Amino acid sequence: MNLKIEFTTKAVRDLKSLSLIIQKQILEETIKLESSPFPFKTKIKKIKGVKFPCFRLRIDLSNDTYRLFYGIDKNNIYIL
Repeated sequence: MNLKIEFTTKAVRDLKSLSLIIQKQILEETIKLESSPFPFKTKIKKIKGVKFPCFRLRIDLSNDTYRLFYGIDKNNIYIL
């Protein structure tokens, strides 16, 4: 199942506010979602209370932990 990843305007703005090293690491984790929207069962949680299927991916980097919110619709993954 190959999905297409699309970033919202806010997601792009948030990503640009981070350092280039962190941006690269987050994008590497994001690319893994294309082939499997749930690559790490222990790092993903479903967001409750929304109609659109939304999930949170925890990205652990050396110094910090980041949360990537995304939604899945047919053949697209929307990074929120």
